[in-house]
This record gives sequence, C-alpha cells and structure tokens, in this order.
Amino acid sequence: MSGGMRRVPSFRKVSLALGVGFFVVLHLLSGCASRSTDPASYVDPFIATADDHGQLYPGATVPFGMVKLSPDTYPGAVTGHAHAGYDYNDSLLLGFSHVRIGGMGCRGEGGNILVAPRRGRVDLQPQALAVPLLKSTEQAEPGYYTVETAESVRVELTCTAHVGFHRYGFRGEKPRWLLLDLGRGFTPVVDGSITLRPDGTVLGRVVARHNCGRRDTYAVSFAAEFRPRPVEVFGWRDSTYVTRPETLSGPHVGLALQFAPGTGEVLVKVALSAISPEQALKDLHVELPGWNFAAVRRAAWREWNQLLSRVEVEGQDEDKRLFYTGLYRSCTMPFNTTSSDGTYRGTDGRVHTAQGHVHYDTYSIWDTFRTKYPLLSLVAPDYLRDIVRSLVDIYRDGRQQWPFLDVRHEHTGAILLDAYRKGITDFDVATAYEGMKQDALAQLPARWEKLGYIPERPDRTLEAAYDDWCVAEMARLLGRSQDAARFSRRAGFYRNVWDDSLRFFRARDASGNWLPFPADPTAIDEKYVYEGSMWQWRWFVLHDVPGLIRLFGGPEAFVKELRTFFDQDLYNHGNQPDLHAPFLFNFAGAPHLTQDVVYKILTQPVTQRYGTHGFFREPVHRRIYRPTPDGFIPEMDDDCGTMWAWYVLSAMGLYQVCPGNPVYQITTPVFRKVVLHLDAWGQAGKTFRIERRGTFGEKPFIREARLNGRKLERMEIPHSAIVGGGELVLEF
Repeated sequence: MSGGMRRVPSFRKVSLALGVGFFVVLHLLSGCASRSTDPASYVDPFIATADDHGQLYPGATVPFGMVKLSPDTYPGAVTGHAHAGYDYNDSLLLGFSHVRIGGMGCRGEGGNILVAPRRGRVDLQPQALAVPLLKSTEQAEPGYYTVETAESVRVELTCTAHVGFHRYGFRGEKPRWLLLDLGRGFTPVVDGSITLRPDGTVLGRVVARHNCGRRDTYAVSFAAEFRPRPVEVFGWRDSTYVTRPETLSGPHVGLALQFAPGTGEVLVKVALSAISPEQALKDLHVELPGWNFAAVRRAAWREWNQLLSRVEVEGQDEDKRLFYTGLYRSCTMPFNTTSSDGTYRGTDGRVHTAQGHVHYDTYSIWDTFRTKYPLLSLVAPDYLRDIVRSLVDIYRDGRQQWPFLDVRHEHTGAILLDAYRKGITDFDVATAYEGMKQDALAQLPARWEKLGYIPERPDRTLEAAYDDWCVAEMARLLGRSQDAARFSRRAGFYRNVWDDSLRFFRARDASGNWLPFPADPTAIDEKYVYEGSMWQWRWFVLHDVPGLIRLFGGPEAFVKELRTFFDQDLYNHGNQPDLHAPFLFNFAGAPHLTQDVVYKILTQPVTQRYGTHGFFREPVHRRIYRPTPDGFIPEMDDDCGTMWAWYVLSAMGLYQVCPGNPVYQITTPVFRKVVLHLDAWGQAGKTFRIERRGTFGEKPFIREARLNGRKLERMEIPHSAIVGGGELVLEF
C-alpha cells in the first residue's frame, strides 16, 4: 500500500465489515500517496504485536516522544497478557491510552489516561465497556493509527512529542460520548485527580505503581481540550456517578462527556507532563495550539522519515520492512519529558531546568546498553548526546537506586564511556565519572572487593567486572591514575568465579568454597544467575574477550565450545545475556562461523529451546524475525528496542560486542548496500557505505574485506573509521 500505511495483515481470518473504498479515499485525501518510496513507508507497526511475540503496539508516537497513543484491547490490556496494552489477536477495544513502554516484561507499564468513544448507554465495567473493532479497517504508519469500531465510530490518532491528538467520526444519530478514564492501567493506579474547568478544559493527574510488583510509583499529569465542547458531563468515583464533577480524586475516577447529536468530528488533544497539570496545559498551547489534524499527522511522518532516512539500504522489500521497523522501534524510548519551559522533574522529585538539552527519562539499560545505544551512536548521535546529558542529570539530581540492583547491574557507565570515546564529550564528564564510580562501588562494595567476587552470584560478579572496566577506562581518559589502577584490578575479578576444572563460571560462598554446580548447566533455574543458564552466562566477559579465550585454553578450545553452544541449540536469542555470543568467533580467528550463525538468525528458520525463564515445552523452529504480527519467537519481548536494534545492527553487517570499546565486529549484511548519512555527526554530505560484492550460496562467507581500498586483517572496524566517511567493501 502506498505511503507507508499498514493495513492489518492476513495473519488470521477477520470478517470484512466495511468496504475498503472509503479508506482508500481517506488515505489519498490525506496526502500519503506520494510517500511510497520513503524509508518510513517500510515501517509496519503491526509487526510483533500479537500474543507474546514482542509485546509491541501499533499506535502513534514520534521519535523518543513522551506520548504513546495506542489502542488498549480486551482482554489483553486487562489481564496483563498484553504488556503494551494491545494484542493483535484481541477483537475487542477498551479505548486509547497515552502512556506505555514497548516490549516490556511482567505486566508492562502504562495504559493511563484512557479515552473511549461510545454510542448510547455508558457502562464502566470492562466487559461492557469493550466494543468490537473492525480489523479490516485497522491501519497504521509512523505517527498515525486508525480503526473503525462496531458502533460506527471512525478513530484516528496522531501526536506530537507531548500531545496526543484524537479525531473521532461518529456515523448515525445515536448519542456521542467520550469516556476519560483515569482508573485504568497495566499496573495498579493508586491515586488520581481530575478537574473540569468552566471553559471545558480537563486537568488531571495519575499515580500508578511500577512494573514487576514494585511498590514505588510514577506520576503523569495531563490537560485535555475538546472541539466541539461537550454539552453534558458527568463523573464517576469508584463506579458511582457524580453529577457535578468539577473536581474528583481517588484511584478510580473519570468523566463521561456527551457531545451534541450529529455526524461531525470530535477532536481531542491530551497533553502529558511529568511536572503538573498546569504545565501540561501550557505545553499543549505551545506545542499544539491549533486543531489541524492532517498537518500534525504529516509533521509526525516527516519527523520519522528524516530520522529513518539517515540509513539507506538496498535489498528485498521484506528485509527493508524488518530493517526500518526495527530502526523505528529502536527510537521510541527513552521519553522526552522536557516541558516547553525547558524544565523537567528529576529523580529527586524536584523540578529542574535542562541546561541546553532535552531531558529524557524512562530507561531499561540492562537490556538496551548492549544494542540500542551502539546503534544510536551511528544513526542518531544528536539524540544520544542529549540522552547522555540526561543520564548525568540523574546522577546530579540525586537519583534513586536503579531498579533491580539486587539481581542485576544497569551498566549506565557503559553508555557514558562509549559516547565519550566516540567523540560525544560535551557533557559534565566529572559528574558522569563520579556517578559511574559510585554505581560500581555500590555493586561491588568494600566487603566484596576484599573477596574479589560477589558471593553466590557469578553473573553479578561478571557484570560488576564489566562496570569496573568502564570506570577504569574513563579514569584513564581523565588522568585519574589511582582509580584507573584500582578499577582495572577489579575488572579482572571475573577470573575469580571461573572454575577451571569445569571451564564454567560458578558460584562461590563468602568463605571461598565452590557452591554446587547445576546438574544440568543448560537449564535456566535462576538460582545463581539471572534470566539465563550457566551456558548462556559463560560468554559474558565483554571487556576482555582475549582473557576469556585464555581461560578456555586458547582459540581452538574456545571455538570448539562456542560451536557446541550453537550446534546444540543452547543459545537463547529471546533474552539478553548471550546476545553477543554469535560475534565471539571473530575474536578467535573463525569469523566465517560468526557470519554463518548471524546470517541464519537474520534470515532462516533456527531452533530455539528457551523462553525467558526456562525451556519451551517443545523447541521452536522458525525464523526469529518475521514481518508478521507474530514477528518474534514466543516470549521474546523487544525490551525497549533491544532486540530490534540487534537486528538492525546485524543486518547492516556490524555489531559492537563491548560498548565502551568503540569497535564493531563485521559480519555478512543482509543488504547489497548500506549507506549511512553522517550529517548528524557534523559531516555534511558525507556517507559511509557498506557494499556486498559477488555472490554466495548456502554459506555467506566473506572472502575479503577492504576499508577504503585497504584489506582488513581482522573482521572489525573502529567507530572513527565509520563516522569519518568512506567505504567498506565485502567480497564474496
């Protein structure tokens, strides 16, 4: 379909409830038909939205925007099965909420400030509130979503960074209602407030719990305006109707707004703020003062297309769909939470002013440091610069403890070090360094530093060693020699949990004794390691792969064990701990094996035995990435862009094993040609090209690699060579 609009694919049978002619006309009138060759036209927001195959959503957002305006379907959004509120397989619609995180575990997070169009009688119970959506009418593109409901309501959604923009077309003469529900969310709502002002504007705030059973909360404020103004409004609190709803408070409050009979459009603008409802209203008037829905939709498309156009690829359309969808998903978070005044709410709960940058919030760094931030350093260094400054804001503002520090490390320092070594140095490096250092000392405090490991946790020992290496490298760059020496020594502590008799990392108690090794090291039992097996954590020495190879007894032994890992299907692409493992063959003199394994993962059916927390009942044999609603293998959450970024990097033929060490491993790209435009790096008009020459059969082996005409002795390339412009030719 032209212009990038993605109709719901023929993934399963759907009833055709409305002729397509109306939507074709609507599509052409919206000015989309001329955009069919734009990179954004290859994005398919429905990929990886079905069941537990990615946990993504098809709704409207802009790059790194705070608003994620998307449908919440029933029962997925209520039961927690749909972590982002949308399950492609659901046929019922609750409404459209403004906050969510893509590809998240547990029950997800968000689903707040839900707007639900309704005709006739209003019932607040989910089973009664849900109405059929007509799947044949459902379409989406970057920055836009549309569907029609069985109640003859046409829904269109678009947005700016902080404002969700709704357009509802009601057919027929039944009463027209919009419900504004603050009591719904993917995690429990603990408090809410809503105020109806005399001019018809609505202000409010929601407080809800974070995911995975945590007791701490997040808060989001909003302001909403309607055109035309409603003719009647009533409220509710705990399912009790309130006829004078000027101000309501509590965990289950909302408004029902009735509009005059007729068939005209109802427009709604909902602005979000992390500061206050009043700030949300101000931001609404600054960021989106008008009511031109089509113009906002076009602006969202342009913003996405400009970002996605920084990379050009030549190849099959199906591969382009996966590639640009992956790049799109990699650029949706963290969220721009900066107000129109340049202020933001810090982790200390206070309002601060961002000093010359956009402040971004909401991170999942344990996942994303591996793939997304190396990708952003290539295609979006301007965004990455402000993300780095935002991480420094968190250190400066007096951050809360990173979540999950008791079971894993967040690796913020890796992002800071990597950016610094790649030339993004215009941030408060001193504050960044002190934050990195304090993180490392919290993860491996003095009592464990004396031991040289973290008792009972070989995985956290490995992670701490990596973080310590990041601190040591930054200390060296800043001339802090004593810290560099101390943390370099700590970076070698990974050796202290290596059992040479088993050639595995193994748990030890505080007295130095080895603890029982699992009878089946292929199983994920999570007694001593997080979300992985002993086999999968066996490779996590990102900062010292040569040292890891020596522990195995040298390259030959290392390659033999790594081949066993893949030959016996012990690799788990559905989770993060071993995502880098396919590229480790490069370090041991067997790059053809990296090329073979990675190309299979990208393009062919492979066998996967693992879900997130254990074996599948039956192994899954299929492609891991597919351009369908069940786009990922089961239980493979996207984790905030982590998995898609792996695909994008690998499909280009590049992968950074160690963020902080600015070197990319080379593998066989999916595309005949990849062109990186380097304008965002201050290299106006310059490009870096990756070109495949020759053909290959069953085995995608690179015969020779040349960088700017010079033959490479190793299948790796430094970041500086890429952003300086030039050409990498891969001969087959």
